[in-house]
Amino acid sequence: MILSIVGDSKSGKTTIVTKLVPVLKSKGLKVAVVKHTHGFEIDKEGKDSWKIYHSGADVVLSSKNKLALIKRQSYENFNEIYNRYLKEYDIIITEGFNDAGKDRIVVLNSKNNLGRYQKGKIIAIVSDFPIDGYTCFKKSELDELIKFILDYLNVG
Repeated sequence: MILSIVGDSKSGKTTIVTKLVPVLKSKGLKVAVVKHTHGFEIDKEGKDSWKIYHSGADVVLSSKNKLALIKRQSYENFNEIYNRYLKEYDIIITEGFNDAGKDRIVVLNSKNNLGRYQKGKIIAIVSDFPIDGYTCFKKSELDELIKFILDYLNVG
């Protein structure tokens, strides 16, 4: 099952994700989150892995407790990421990936922005103002939202 949390910048998407993940984990589910970003750096200049990456190789960082892949890509496609890396998970939450068109919770700072997020099935909207025709939760109603999501995912 894939659920997207999409919406305005600084609207509270990460707050929802970080509240939802422990609840899903407590149900015994294997959970992954894929966060869309406009650019990032997880490595530090001068470190061996940075030098290796900049020599031209893709790099896997591995320790006893964590694994990270630093791989070049010329485009971003959520379905390809899912098919290649995420099949083993029970629930995948995306933060962002609006264009992937997955079922979604939309988090808004302004009701004028709703049109930007209608590329998939909107199952609920989180905002501090009501929007007709949708199940809505205020940003202060996160416990109610989490229960709604659990029911939607059939893991309540």
